[in-house]
Amino acid sequence: MKKLNILKTVLDLFWFFTLISIAGMLIFIPFYLFSSDIDIPIKIKGQEILAVTILAKIVVFVNIISGLLFFYSIYLLRKLVGLFQKREIFNDEVVRLFNLIGKLVIASSVISTISLFVYNAVERNHLGLTLDFGGYDSFLISVSLGLFFMVISEIFKIAKNMKEESDLMI
Repeated sequence: MKKLNILKTVLDLFWFFTLISIAGMLIFIPFYLFSSDIDIPIKIKGQEILAVTILAKIVVFVNIISGLLFFYSIYLLRKLVGLFQKREIFNDEVVRLFNLIGKLVIASSVISTISLFVYNAVERNHLGLTLDFGGYDSFLISVSLGLFFMVISEIFKIAKNMKEESDLMI
């Protein structure tokens, strides 16, 4: 149970600092996207993007949406850990949250990767994919993590059904 409390604390800290960064983004991004005299490069997955063209601005906006999807998955993970702390483990909400977290992590990663792929193909005339190994923002790691959450969802669904059958037998 101590590890669960540590996890909840770490997620709460991450969520707090994320809220601060989202507030900053909400103030800065409209100026960045709709002003033509701001030429500060933004780094997304190691690539500098200067939002001077419409496509570059769309890529920055799409990656903001991707980041918000990831932040929402962290919110759901906090909610899931809260259910675990209440000892609500084998119920439909836990199964749903695990599955939704997995889908959000995969969607966030796919959206970000596709937008950068299109940007590189159109703006930089460079067609190619990079597979980063060892980084936490790696496409393969993100998709694997999302699939892991979805598999855990299925495992909890099976365990929930087995628990219900066991409760009916007694």
